[in-house]
Amino acid sequence: MLPATEKGIEGGLLRIPADKIGRLMDLIGELSLSVSAAVHSSDLAGLDLPDFEAASHHLSTIMRDVQDAASELRLVDVEEVFKRLRRMVREMERETGKTIELITHGADTRVDKLVADRLYEPLLHVLRNAADHGLETTAQREAAGKSATGVITLSAAQRGNEVLITVSDDSRGLNYAKILAKAKERGLFGPIEQPEPDKLWPVIFQPGFSTAEAVTNLSGRGVGMDVLNTTLTALRGRITISSLAGKGSRVALHIPLTLAFLDCIILRHGPRLFALPIDTIEEILRPNLDQIVRISATGKSEVLRQGGRTIPIIRLPRPETVTEPATFILVIVTTSAGPLAILVDEVMDRQQVVMKPLQGRLEALTSSWGLALLNSGEVATVLNSERLAGKGAA
Repeated sequence: MLPATEKGIEGGLLRIPADKIGRLMDLIGELSLSVSAAVHSSDLAGLDLPDFEAASHHLSTIMRDVQDAASELRLVDVEEVFKRLRRMVREMERETGKTIELITHGADTRVDKLVADRLYEPLLHVLRNAADHGLETTAQREAAGKSATGVITLSAAQRGNEVLITVSDDSRGLNYAKILAKAKERGLFGPIEQPEPDKLWPVIFQPGFSTAEAVTNLSGRGVGMDVLNTTLTALRGRITISSLAGKGSRVALHIPLTLAFLDCIILRHGPRLFALPIDTIEEILRPNLDQIVRISATGKSEVLRQGGRTIPIIRLPRPETVTEPATFILVIVTTSAGPLAILVDEVMDRQQVVMKPLQGRLEALTSSWGLALLNSGEVATVLNSERLAGKGAA
């Protein structure tokens, strides 16, 4: 499937190869960096340029509009992905002997083509798990007072700067006891721990994790959900799961609308600059000291108590030679493991940035998506909230 663009008042379409769109996006990214470098050049310091500020602001505004327009060129409907999955559901019926109805909503939702190209396999794994392990047999459904036909609903919708794709079903739901037993067997929880369901469900994304007693053609190898998690991480997305025993389960994929440019909040911590994708930010606040509670003997583990919630706090690296300020700011971000509060010194700006992936030795910074060149010409580290929630700051 190739992206199409409108041309002229008659709304004609031009078929443009995807690689040419990709090349255009790369060039616009380089142009954006060059514009920022020119506008904020140190050579301009001290010069009397009365019209320069207005002109540079106008140029930056046009540059952002060009980035937005270019991003739209690479958007395609998720309909083709949904059609392929519908055909596979018929195969799943034959494999399982179950009657399955697939309902789709929002097939006209548009996503970045790079996202669409990578969605099929992970979504197929979710559908296979729902069909094989989730949905009951006809006899079991009838005994439970359900219709003989199992229902899987696949939907897509745009929510701000992200696309939400959900797979829900009317199955037996996730088996808390089985998943917890397998998690304890693998050392993911202590012998007497009884985690809340929303803390337990993410363990199914661990490599090789499976509660299936037998391997089938559809699932049971413990690789499907791991593939989903890996793919979503690469797409800068996140996954949330909910389940109700006897009623069904819901897997939600939160994916950025476009991968080309990032809308970010720029943060300063000590002498270092960081960027956080704006669609991951839930709240920014300056907390009262009585809201911060230290929960370890060393005093290094802290949580924020807010509105009945207890939110873990992450402190970003600070050079030992830099004095910690008396006051600080917490940026609360949404992750698949729950909210996380990132402690910083200052919230500086909101910018649309071009991100460059980490290469060489910098790849060891697992809590970062990459580096972003800011309008000022400075470089900021783009934080990966999911990795921060799982491992702490790199």
